[in-house]
Amino acid sequence: CRFKKGEAMTTIPVKVKWVKEKYDVEVMVDEPVEVFKAQLYALTGVPPERQKITAGAKKIEDSTDLKTLNLKPNQLMMLIGTADVLAAPAEKQVFVEDLAPEEMHGMIAAGVPMGLENLGNTCYMNSGLQVLNAAPDLIDSVTSIQGGPNQFDLQQNLALSARDLFKQMKTAHEPVKPFGFLTRLRALFPQFDQQGEHGGHMQQDAEECLTQIMQVLNSKCKVNDQGAVDELFGIEMDVRVKCAETDAEPETRETEKLQKLACHIEGAVPTGDGGSKGGTDLITQSIEKSLQGTLEKMSPSLGRLAVYNRTYKVKKLPKFLLTQFVRFYWKQDTQKKAKILRSVKFPLLLDMKEYCTDEYQSRIEKYRAQVLKKQEEEKEAKKKQRTGGGDAEKKPDEA
Repeated sequence: CRFKKGEAMTTIPVKVKWVKEKYDVEVMVDEPVEVFKAQLYALTGVPPERQKITAGAKKIEDSTDLKTLNLKPNQLMMLIGTADVLAAPAEKQVFVEDLAPEEMHGMIAAGVPMGLENLGNTCYMNSGLQVLNAAPDLIDSVTSIQGGPNQFDLQQNLALSARDLFKQMKTAHEPVKPFGFLTRLRALFPQFDQQGEHGGHMQQDAEECLTQIMQVLNSKCKVNDQGAVDELFGIEMDVRVKCAETDAEPETRETEKLQKLACHIEGAVPTGDGGSKGGTDLITQSIEKSLQGTLEKMSPSLGRLAVYNRTYKVKKLPKFLLTQFVRFYWKQDTQKKAKILRSVKFPLLLDMKEYCTDEYQSRIEKYRAQVLKKQEEEKEAKKKQRTGGGDAEKKPDEA
């Protein structure tokens, strides 16, 4: 999904009928038709090349400009096409637990990590550990921790358990049982030791657990003489704050440091006809929403509490960008925390440039130009090697 700087993406909620089903789709009219077709493919399984789409009497071609259709909210569109049928696998599927020892050694040599066994509602902890295990620089720092357990330093004990666990995961031939780490985690953070009425341990919040683990590792591990997590995951945000109720106060700027980018998502809003509209479909929409916020504080010019708008821009990106989908919110009518069950898609390559400050964008452009130049030079050098320094391409009278 591409956004032009300074412009908002225009979306129109429509209903698309395919066979007997109706789907609520947010049509991004500023994007080419292929993006719309990709959305329909994700919903129906009908490949773009087989899709025939109509809006009223108008047939939508690949070259159609969606803005010219003048789509209306909740307009009904038609999709005709046959969905892909998943073919049976040509070979029998083999699971990890069925592999022979020599095959397991091959997987380990290829860098395929072993999983962590669930010790009873511990998937929240396991998922956080696997996120950290995907950052090799952090793992190198953690596995180089020196020293032994200290009964007076529970953070040190948890960091040492992380060291031993990540080392074990590197060479394990089967899923690892993280008993030691779990015991130290619960000793340091008793909230993860809560038990239900039947005696079993309760499920916990993965983001809370990951945050606590990161704070411990940040204090006990160093990279470039800095806390390892701050150095590898740290994000610097340029924050502009402006009073929304008066122009008498000048805009202020401040820097905010984060270890992860919180991506707020919204669920679809039910409509009177049984359908729904709106909602977050793409991570880019979620990031856009997260870069805007409000707060209420005392206004010196008004002499009372006032609403202030906060606008965020990335001032510095980390080596490893950690994003968190904020799915929980407080439901006023039930006075309980509710979860937004919505699928949010994200690309394999996420370009963060458009969310950065102008100064940082200039640095990114300069770096990319240098990388592109180097790639062209390497390509040219390889071409000359293949042609014997370029002489082989010259005509005899030019040689």
